Amino acid sequence: MKFAKTYVGLLVAVCACMFACTSENSGVAGTVTDTGNTIALSGVVTRTDGSAAVSAMVRVAREPGVGDTLTESEYIETVTDSQGVFSFDSVFADTFQLAVVDAEYKEISYQPRATKNAGALDSIKLEKAAVFSSVLYYEDMVEPSMAVGSHFKVYMPGTPFSQSVFAGDSFSMLIPAGEWWLGFCPGDPQIVARLADSGVADTLIYRTWSMDGEVKSGDTISKGPFIWSPTMEVDSLIKLEEKKRAKPYLSGTVMCKDSVCPKVQVQMITDLYGFDFVEGDSVGFVMQTVTDDSGRWVMPAPEKVPYDSLRMEYRLLDEDGTVALAGVSRYVRASEIKGLKDTLNIGDTTLVKPSVLVSGVLLAIDDADTTKTTNCMSMVNSVVVGLKGTSHFVREVTCNMLRIADLPAGGHDIVLYSGDPKVVKTLQEADVALDDYVRIAHVQLPKNDTLDQQWMTFEPPTLQTEK
Repeated sequence: MKFAKTYVGLLVAVCACMFACTSENSGVAGTVTDTGNTIALSGVVTRTDGSAAVSAMVRVAREPGVGDTLTESEYIETVTDSQGVFSFDSVFADTFQLAVVDAEYKEISYQPRATKNAGALDSIKLEKAAVFSSVLYYEDMVEPSMAVGSHFKVYMPGTPFSQSVFAGDSFSMLIPAGEWWLGFCPGDPQIVARLADSGVADTLIYRTWSMDGEVKSGDTISKGPFIWSPTMEVDSLIKLEEKKRAKPYLSGTVMCKDSVCPKVQVQMITDLYGFDFVEGDSVGFVMQTVTDDSGRWVMPAPEKVPYDSLRMEYRLLDEDGTVALAGVSRYVRASEIKGLKDTLNIGDTTLVKPSVLVSGVLLAIDDADTTKTTNCMSMVNSVVVGLKGTSHFVREVTCNMLRIADLPAGGHDIVLYSGDPKVVKTLQEADVALDDYVRIAHVQLPKNDTLDQQWMTFEPPTLQTEK
């Protein structure tokens, strides 16, 4: 389908539409100004499996005209009901664009030239959508008055497909099969007007990128990151993109059962053993990004990895702030990141209900002390206990019971070492082998349950000094 490329000049119209699309009607977004030739429109939407498409987005847009580069390409919007039925009181004309998106099932329908008779009820069969994912950044302009903020619009020129994004965040769009352009522009209409008044050309405000080849139904496309920059010509955008790609990124997708999982908090764990854990009694999860509507996240790759690998930790919160689901990615080897110049997809991770570990640590004075010491009051030591490659590390006095909650279920390595940061630092500065002062034991944490590990044994390290 070459329809979209025919109307690349409609960039101004498309963005202007997205700025003005509001309505007082319940369930409807957009404005209708052409009331002289309106007709009623209704229909029923079904998914590929034959079921009703419930809560699917339906948009009716004005059919663009060739060379009409400044007129708003208005659209109205509604959603299907529990039977997959939608209706509009009026549309723009006898011929219009009709787009349907079922975000939950990743299915779509697009008719660039649809016609309907007044009151007619028709069936619209969806097909698998293609998923386009990327990250949008922008280059600040020199003058403070030209700062465009972080809100942008991403869209397909000449079509009703668009969404809001924030600079630095990953985004994804469900798009139909065909040959398309991607457009992006500032999301604030006042910023757009200010740029235009200052003499910035429309082609620099409304940037476009041609997708490579024909997009097929069910495709997954990951490109970018893209950069909005009003200081470069349109023909230089691809070169600018490639330059930005020189900075490596990591990406992945988070699943909840059989569907993608949006709004999942993500943290990159490079300190696999929690050695940066110096003060306080526990390490806290630090959210660094969240997954988008397609369950995808993107983060800059670290310049260097302290150990042989890193991993990502995920958690999904309930409305009350409790951890509903948790998980960790595979270990990403340092060799995979070394020399990386593009985006490395580390794969999918499925979240499950979290686990709890209850345990305690007893001292073993030496290897021959098979009975362990029970004189806890006279042999007070602190230890750090945690799960390798996660944010879950606690410091506790030996002989005390400890409880670590909200853990990713599954197989993990429990890490034990001295709770005295000075001891650990001295051992590291002396280049003592990691295995000599870090104890590791494997555990299998149950989903939505507690593992009572009872007692673990820890032998304090000793420093050998030359006489």
